[in-house]
Amino acid sequence: MKKTSLYEKLEMEKAVLTQLADEALKNGIPFTQYDKFMDQNRKIDSLILEIQKEKERNRKNNRNDKATSQQRSS
Repeated sequence: MKKTSLYEKLEMEKAVLTQLADEALKNGIPFTQYDKFMDQNRKIDSLILEIQKEKERNRKNNRNDKATSQQRSS
């Protein structure tokens, strides 16, 4: 089974959030009072945080790799 990337998960969850937003608007429910919407919004926030952490880890790894290769070439 293919592993879904964080970006793909984010896009899927954003689509669900959009549907919930449409539903709330149609029924005149404020977003902040619509529990399903708020739960979905938190889920998206968590995914965004996970993506940011992954980017930071990759950035640190790249810096460490560059520093190691520079030390070897010196």
